[in-house]
Parts: sequence; structure tokens; C-alpha cells
Amino acid sequence: GLHDRLFACKKDVGHSWGYGNNLAVFPTEFSKSITSLGPISTQTCEKKIYAISWERTLYNPFVRKLVNESCGAYTSVQINAGIDGQITSSELIKSSHQYRCIMNACIEDLNQAADLAKSIESNQALQEMSEIFYKAELVWNLCEIMYLENPLGILPHLLEWIRIHFPNSVEETETVLASPNPGLHENYWKALYGLVFQLRLDSATKLLRIHSDFQSEAFQSAYEMLKKMPVFSANSTVSAPEFTFRFNYWKEECESRIQAGDFFESKDLELLMEILCGKEESFGKVSDLFETWYQRMITQLTFTQPTIGTASLGDEAEQFVAAFIGLDDLTSLDATLLAVLRRDTRKVIGEMQGVLDNSWFTAHLADLLYHAGALQSFEDINSLQLRETLLRDYAICLFSHQSLWSVGVLYLDHCPSVGSATLEHLLTRLPCQSEMKATKIIALAEKRKLTSVVTSVCRVMGRRALANGRLGAAVAWAVKAQDAPLATYAADAVLKNYLQDSDFTSTDLLDSLGAGLLASDRLAFLGKYREFHRLYNANDFHSAAGLLISLISSRIAPKYFWTVLLMDALPLLETNPPVFTSEQTYELMQSLQELTSSFQDDIECNPHPNCQLNSDKTMLITLALSRNLAKCFVQQTVCD
Repeated sequence: GLHDRLFACKKDVGHSWGYGNNLAVFPTEFSKSITSLGPISTQTCEKKIYAISWERTLYNPFVRKLVNESCGAYTSVQINAGIDGQITSSELIKSSHQYRCIMNACIEDLNQAADLAKSIESNQALQEMSEIFYKAELVWNLCEIMYLENPLGILPHLLEWIRIHFPNSVEETETVLASPNPGLHENYWKALYGLVFQLRLDSATKLLRIHSDFQSEAFQSAYEMLKKMPVFSANSTVSAPEFTFRFNYWKEECESRIQAGDFFESKDLELLMEILCGKEESFGKVSDLFETWYQRMITQLTFTQPTIGTASLGDEAEQFVAAFIGLDDLTSLDATLLAVLRRDTRKVIGEMQGVLDNSWFTAHLADLLYHAGALQSFEDINSLQLRETLLRDYAICLFSHQSLWSVGVLYLDHCPSVGSATLEHLLTRLPCQSEMKATKIIALAEKRKLTSVVTSVCRVMGRRALANGRLGAAVAWAVKAQDAPLATYAADAVLKNYLQDSDFTSTDLLDSLGAGLLASDRLAFLGKYREFHRLYNANDFHSAAGLLISLISSRIAPKYFWTVLLMDALPLLETNPPVFTSEQTYELMQSLQELTSSFQDDIECNPHPNCQLNSDKTMLITLALSRNLAKCFVQQTVCD
């Protein structure tokens, strides 16, 4: 909880939503009437704003691989779609399989982590995450069948979906076969029914053969009918009408054998044959063997309407839901699966958005459905806008994490309508805890021509460098930002530091700025003044003198630094022969006179002694200027 006495004093809690999983709250008291608002109390300043964030499934370390790998699958879809957005159904199905493999790998990692968990709470949390992804993969697989496969015969695909997610019959069969006398095992018939429900007929006939009564007429007749049963497969070359004819012929023979009493001696065997004939009452007798309504629906339709079309599944599903659990007691999973069978993508996305704490599932599914042309539009938003909205929500969720934000950039790259503006907004407000992160943000922004982001990040880093006393870095960030005020401020800081230490910091950085010195006049002066020192230290006094005169005469130097420049001229004024010409000497005299007359009236806030023009300094400079002027006249006379 939040331990703040103001929360106890105030009746209301103010809040403001941030990005992703962030919320700011603060104690307040809402006025009952707008007209009753009085002046703001001084106590308002004492209030604190609390930043609240909560964990998301995606932030779990065991789910991180899913985030990174699914980003690769998403990028592959966009590359295959190309500029025109056209992609083949086979490529979409391949991508869908890839997403499902990623989810299954995540489920396996979570289960392994749960087994190794050291506490009950941790084990339970990991198991709940695993169950969430299991259900998500279950829904995704059904969406793949209904929207991407779009086969002529839908039931074989749905039956395979049941086989994958309900392997109980195979596990039950293995248990029965492992017993000393399988035919007498208590779960023998349960295992046999389960195999038949999923049309695992080869396994069913093998299990039938090991029964002690297999040589009886009833078992032989059942064995024969199972072997002869026509199966409508996904890759069948037989047309639907032809298969229906064969299936009905086989069913008539099966019913005739039942009526003839072939299976009278074994009620379990007779019930099995009634199920094969698709009798409604027979499914009611084994209803406890079905875990879910959709498991029973697909099994029952397999033996009653094996060639049913996709369009009829929605109505059939409603009837089975009503009979199995009732339409008023639907769970979110049931409602989602029912919506998929109805091919209602809006309902599917709405349900999944409501139960999941992030947009990973809906964003990737909507992207696939959009490319498949199966994404429905809402009343006020078309399919493209819906896709981009979900992708943007997912990207914002990733930007809420300190290391996943860079993955979110790749999703916004493929949102032509809102991607660039959203990315610019998010990158500008992304905290830069280190120069490495700032450099990464700038590289991403420059690649996408987001100049405002580059400028903003450089400004933030420049001000932070100034606050930390890293003057050279501050200058570099200001130059990169092309921010004249910041560059001026940073250059001033370097100059004042020079006054303090009589030496430049980060000389290598200053010497390598090049054209960046033009970011501001103050920075240009700093660069030229640094060059003056290099020339002087290299004993190139003529060049140094010429550069110093240009700095003084151009008035580019700050006023507080004029005294320093005139003092720098002293050793050059003492050289013989002179390096300053008479004209240059007059220029120095004029500058001294101007500085002397305005120093007291226009003094800047810099108390450093080197900036102060006292009488001793004035006398020294005046004498040096006079001597240099005399030397210039003598030199001119000799030359004449």
C-alpha cells in the first residue's frame, strides 16, 4: 500500500494514465461544484505523485524468448508481403505454424520452470501463465483452420486440432497396454472409445484384437466394420458427394448388423457400433468421456455430417454449447471459440483483449488475418486501422519495459498510418539512463529520419552532462543537437572552467568538432581560441597574433573574456621583431579603451580574478602596447 497520511485525510484519489503498465496517483479532493473552487491552498505543494506499475506476462524472464522470436516471425510476414501487401496463403500458414511453435516452446519453458520453482506461490504463478498460453495456442490453432486453411472439408482439420490438444485417449491406451491383462483393464473400453472418437482406427483395431473375446462373432464383425469404415481426410481425392455415398452405404451395413443382433452379447461393443452409426442417444451415454463441448461437437459431426461446410459450423456450435453448458454460462474461452467457429473476428479480438494483460496475441493474429483478407472492420474503424491500433498497443506495452522497447520499434515500422508519429512520441519520452542507450535511440531515429527525436535526446544528454560536470561531452551533445542556446551555455562552461584551471578539458573532443563549431557563436569562439593556443605553443607567433586580433576585433568573444584576450596578447607584444603591426596595435588599444570605459557599467556575473580589469593590468597592457607601437615605427623607419 501507499503510506501517505494525505490519502487518509483526503476522500479522493486522483490519477493519470501513463504508457503501457504505468499509472500515476495522488491524494486530492474533488470539488462538488465548479463554482465552489477557491484559491489553491499552499498545502497542495506538499502532495506527492506516486508512480505505480504492474507486472505483465510478457515481462516474465521465461516469456522473453517468445517476445523476441515472435518479432522475427512478424518481420518475416511483412517482408514476404512486400510493398503491395500481397502474400500467399501457404506463406501465411507457415508463419502461423511458426507462431504456434513459439507458443508451445514458451509453454514447455514455463512448465519446466514451474517444476523447479522453490515456492508454492512461484509454482502456481508459472502454471497459470502456462495455462494462459495453452489456451491462447488452442484458440490460435482454431483460427488458423477457420481463416487461413479454409479447406473444402473442415472436419478432418478440426479432428486433428482435437487430437493435438486432447491426447488422453493415447495416454489411456498406453496405460491399458502396459497392464498384465489389457482386455480386462477397467479403462479398456474408455480407451477404445477415445481412439474411435478421434478416428485413430488403426490403434483401435489393434486394441480390439488383444481382447480375450476377439475370436467371437461380435468382435470379428466389429473389427471388420472398423477396417471398412471410409474416412474423409484433408488430402482426400474423393469428392464430397462420392464420399457421402460411400459413408451412407457403410453406415447402412453397420445399422443392419446392429439390428440383426450381431453385437447383442457385448453391450460395450454394441454401444461402440451405435456411435459409429451416429445415433444421438449413444453419444448421450458416453457424454462423461468428453471434456468440452467442442470435443463432443467435432466427434459427433464426424459420424453424422463428415462433409459439413465451414458456414454451418457456427449454428451447430451454438446447439452443442446450449446442450453441454448453456449459453448463459460461457467462459471467455468458450465465447472465443464460439466466435471463431462463427468466423466473427471482431468478437474473437474483443474477447482476447479482455482476458489477456497485453496485446501480443491480438496484434499478431490481427496482422495475419489482415494479410489473409479475413479481418473484419468495425463500425468506425476499418481493418487496416484495427491492425495498426493493435500493433501500436503492443508496441506501447513493449516500450514500458526497460529492454524490450527496441523490439517495439520494429512493430511500428510496419504501421504506415500511425507508426512514425507514435514512434517519434515514444522515443522522445523514453528515459535515457546511459549514453549507450541514448546512442541507440539516436541511431534508430536517424535511420527513420526522426530529427526531432535526435535533437530532443541530445538536449537531454547535454544538460545531464553539464549537470555532472562533463563539459566536453556536453559540448558534443549540443553540437549533435544543433541547439545554439545549449551549445552557447556549454561553451561558456568550458571557458569558465578554463579561467579556473588555466587549461582546457577534453581537448581531443574540442579539436575534432570541425564544422560542429558553427552551432553557436560562443562555440565558434571557443574553437578559435583553442586554435590560438595550439599556434602559440607551436611558436607560430605571427599566426597566433593574427588569430587573436580577429577574435578581439570580431567581438565574438564574451565581454567577460576580453580581459583574458588582452592579457594573452602581452607576451606577443614583447617579441622582437614585433608580430603585431601598427594597425593591429591600434586595434588592441581601441579594445582596451572600450573595455576600460564599459567595464564598471556592463560587468557580467563572473567574479573570477582573471576577468577583472584592475589598474595594474591596465598599466601593463598600455605599456606593452606603447612599446610594440614604438618597435613598429622603428621597423618601418629602417625599412624606408
